[in-house]
Amino acid sequence: MTGAILAAEVAEAAARAGGAVLRRYLRDGADLEVGYKDARANLVTAADRESQRAVADIILTAFPGHAVDGEEGPAGNAGATDVWYVDPLDGTTNFTHGVPFFCVSVALRSSARTVAGAVYDPARDEMFVGIRGGGATLNGSPVGVSDVARLDRALVVAQAQTVDPAEIRAYARLVERLMSRAGGVRALGSPALTLCAIAAGRLEAYCEYTMDAWDILAGQLILAEAGGTLTLFDGRPHVTADRADVVASNGYLHQELIDALRGLDRVTPAPAPEGPQ
Repeated sequence: MTGAILAAEVAEAAARAGGAVLRRYLRDGADLEVGYKDARANLVTAADRESQRAVADIILTAFPGHAVDGEEGPAGNAGATDVWYVDPLDGTTNFTHGVPFFCVSVALRSSARTVAGAVYDPARDEMFVGIRGGGATLNGSPVGVSDVARLDRALVVAQAQTVDPAEIRAYARLVERLMSRAGGVRALGSPALTLCAIAAGRLEAYCEYTMDAWDILAGQLILAEAGGTLTLFDGRPHVTADRADVVASNGYLHQELIDALRGLDRVTPAPAPEGPQ
């Protein structure tokens, strides 16, 4: 537990460092140098890259032998078994449009388990932290999931970021299914922050295809420590750092949600990116 607590402290410091970069870009109106990883949907900015450098500097100063697997590239010891998964700006499209729903997500996996994670929302100055076996907090106070136990009373997030026509059709089917069963469906644009919102009882569930480790590992741990759960679409546990289709909830309505999604004709997920796992 001592090691996990130290890792959580480093994760929090790293996430705050990344968040300070994002706030500075917003405050100073600096050129974001917006680029695209695909035709139109997957943005990258100078803020993403600078935030990741700030996060990696904190991590590798504390743990120089560890690896960093970030959305904007790797750093550190590529052969390490202790790997930090970093999304330096989760919600880039929101950020570039001035929509205040984005965050920095940092998680450490050690011995094939996520042991600590932090998700920082710089727009609200909200820091979510999870420690395996040690609970989840928001700005230092414990958080817990809502007690909503019916899908027709639940607020569910379903989102996608793709230009692939097959994946767009799969997302449309997913939203149609959810809108026929859930109390409400939203697309918020930041997976890590969405998972933390479920952990804090603000939402009940979340579904998304082809999620990378840096998007969800910190939020998954925070959610689990707050009493919720994240699985694959068929209900099996998600215990790796592989890309996956995921369903998350407060736990009370998870089986009903899995049942509601059963039979969806899903496209084959894209291959996982190379790099440390």
